[in-house]
Amino acid sequence: MAPFIQSSNETILEAILNLERRADEKLANLSEQSKQSSALIASLTKAIQFNTEEVKECKKRVKDLEIQNDNLRKENCDLKERIREQEGYRMRWCLRIKGIEERNDEDIRSCVIQTLGKIAPDLESKMEEAVDIVHRLGKRMDSRNRNVIVLFAQRRVKEEIWRRTRDSPICKAERIQFAEMLLREDLEERRKMWPQIEQARRVGKKAFFRGPYGFIEGRRIDVDG
Repeated sequence: MAPFIQSSNETILEAILNLERRADEKLANLSEQSKQSSALIASLTKAIQFNTEEVKECKKRVKDLEIQNDNLRKENCDLKERIREQEGYRMRWCLRIKGIEERNDEDIRSCVIQTLGKIAPDLESKMEEAVDIVHRLGKRMDSRNRNVIVLFAQRRVKEEIWRRTRDSPICKAERIQFAEMLLREDLEERRKMWPQIEQARRVGKKAFFRGPYGFIEGRRIDVDG
């Protein structure tokens, strides 16, 4: 019996030792996995921190770009308004004439100066200096006469001519019409105010436009009345 017992004990001991080795191997594997997991967590944490900083930086850049965009938009609006004011100021020195017959090789400036002299004979001697540039508007068409743009060098003469053309027999006889030069925005404002002007005229009130503004009985009106 003794040899059998000894053999059984050795077998049991060997089994126990194998279990211990397996346990040690598993613990070693778990330890290695734990180290790898810790390293991965540390790497992920670092990546998250980096991404968080990147997100903060991106948000800051977006905010800065929004501010720059707002500033550029404001500057653009200011520039457009200044350009509009400059164009409006320049146009206030101009008149548009409709109905002057168009001829080949015409001297349109001399023709206009002659017509203006007929409308205002007392200013005829000043017209050569008062009128700066005269030209036809747009490309020539066989079917109709192009409008004529007159740029005055003297604003006072321009305003006086404009005032006299409203009831001038010369304009009626030669079938020509004078008009102010207005920006598209100003023309739109006039269009909106026209019903008020028209209604006032129907009831006998003095109503007119001056530039982009409307007046009824000397009182300036707006789109809402």
